[in-house]
Amino acid sequence: MRGKKTLILLSLVWIFILTSCVNTTETIEESENINLYPAYKKERNQRKWGYLGENGNFVIEPEYEMTEEFDENGLAKVYLDGKVGLIDRDNKVVLSPIYDSIGDIEEGVFSAVKDDKYYILDIKGNELFSSKEYTFIGKSSNNYIVAGKKSKDGNVKMGYINKNGKVLIKPKYNMAWDFKNGRVLVKTESNENLIIDKSGKIINKLKYEDVTPDEKNETFLFANEDNLFGFLDEEGEVLIEPRFKNSSSFKDGMAIVSIDKDSSEIGKMGVINKEGKFLIKPDFTYISYLGEGLFEASKDENGGNEIFLKKAILDKDGKQLTDFKYYNIGKEIKNGYISVSDSKKTFFLDKEGNKMSNLPEIDGVGELVLRGDIIKALIDDRFSYYDKEGKIIWKEDNAYKLNESIIAKENKYNPNMFLSIYYPKLQNMENKKVEEIINNQIYNLFVANAVNEVEKSKNNVMIKIDYKIKVYNNLLMVQKSSFYNNFELEGTIPMEQTYHIDLKTGRLYELRDLFKPDINYSDELMDIIKKEIGERHKKEEGTYSLEDLDDIEEENFILFKDYLQLYFYPDEIADYADGFQRFNIPYKDMEDILDTNSEFWKALNHTKKGE
Repeated sequence: MRGKKTLILLSLVWIFILTSCVNTTETIEESENINLYPAYKKERNQRKWGYLGENGNFVIEPEYEMTEEFDENGLAKVYLDGKVGLIDRDNKVVLSPIYDSIGDIEEGVFSAVKDDKYYILDIKGNELFSSKEYTFIGKSSNNYIVAGKKSKDGNVKMGYINKNGKVLIKPKYNMAWDFKNGRVLVKTESNENLIIDKSGKIINKLKYEDVTPDEKNETFLFANEDNLFGFLDEEGEVLIEPRFKNSSSFKDGMAIVSIDKDSSEIGKMGVINKEGKFLIKPDFTYISYLGEGLFEASKDENGGNEIFLKKAILDKDGKQLTDFKYYNIGKEIKNGYISVSDSKKTFFLDKEGNKMSNLPEIDGVGELVLRGDIIKALIDDRFSYYDKEGKIIWKEDNAYKLNESIIAKENKYNPNMFLSIYYPKLQNMENKKVEEIINNQIYNLFVANAVNEVEKSKNNVMIKIDYKIKVYNNLLMVQKSSFYNNFELEGTIPMEQTYHIDLKTGRLYELRDLFKPDINYSDELMDIIKKEIGERHKKEEGTYSLEDLDDIEEENFILFKDYLQLYFYPDEIADYADGFQRFNIPYKDMEDILDTNSEFWKALNHTKKGE
């Protein structure tokens, strides 16, 4: 049951993403006219984002906290002071950055949220509708917009409005999808699935509990009581009897399915048409659709995480276009090119699977996208732009000036695709001996342990490690963020440790060094955390459990000017989906146990100048 629901949800997410990419009916300016590329400059260690032209020079000067790419309407989302707005290619403000979020543009309109109010606006920034009554407003599709409103019993009910806020179908459904093809799937209060038309009239009542539409509402994926998947047609009648172990929704007339050909949880995967006939035989452990009739596929043992699999590219007739040798294949085909990575390099193939010799190959594993005459590269988790000759025209600046003299330069340890580590190395310290001590500690903390773990795993673990760094008075704080992928586990496991190092002595402090000797600081801190959790429970902010928590990790804390932050890993004291749990404890609440004469405290509070 868990696998079935997961796949249904993934299919829904897939449809959600795909429907956000449909061309709108109006455009301000076609994107082909001017190609602009998000990039940043550093100002006092802060990134300011703007847009480059194809010559690598800034056309829109950096002034934003973040920028996104321009869409087909000639608009881009820009962020300032934690808010988002829209600009055009001339940097003219179409929508001031005062909104908490902005939806994707569909049919010339989009939704936005500011405080507790929802808005519908057009692509010129004109407000068409606003309301505090709704808890959700979606995208326009067939000129119908999904909208959610709280009912008297406190539950959210979904219905449909138009771009001016006129109610087209009253909010009465537990779930509602986007209209396509003049029809839509909805789920009633009694969890009955219906297909309805634009007047709200029922086309068909479906007897299946789990149903998901394709991107055009032409077919519907469903699972029966035996957890087997099949398909309904646009009227809700059975199109393909349920016989598949797993399945995606149809796209471009094809669906990826698996059959119980072996004892694995995944089964063997293939591709069918709407008649239920196999276009690609179910001989694979992994298949994903790339678009334009092409698929990536693998026959490797699949433990659940596809990044470990060597893949080939197949066409819709099952013809194999490449060898099984690519670990990473771009998830979309752009300008007729496919980005692929073996274990060492990333480059382009054409749609026949041939390597593009007239375009560069880049060292490292990641993805390339050709936009105009510029190649956008995300390689080994770092972002850059190249021209078609392979010359870098812009890359990330990852050097940081920590104070008047000390600079942190980024180093990389990347012996193979299973281990990628970025770590800082200090330069320009007055005391070279301490500089060497600190750099050796950082190297060991970041590199040595990870190398041992990967070697023991025999390539069944992939580890990526990155960092953040700052200085406060005489205290260097280095935050290590680790991301683990295991062959047998789908998804990524995040880890985080923070290291506090004395810039005068090179000493690495632990949490205990902040408190008076012979004090059970762990119990004291846990009492404060339990009190905070009690307050969160009153506000219905999450569910927590401290039963399995033995102690506080000595490296899972960060010192700030006025408070200590303790954090816990996902799934350690709360649900995994809730992420890291963080608790800020003011120093004034710990005065009885803080050791203000400790070297740790003195390093943090070395000077109060300028405060």
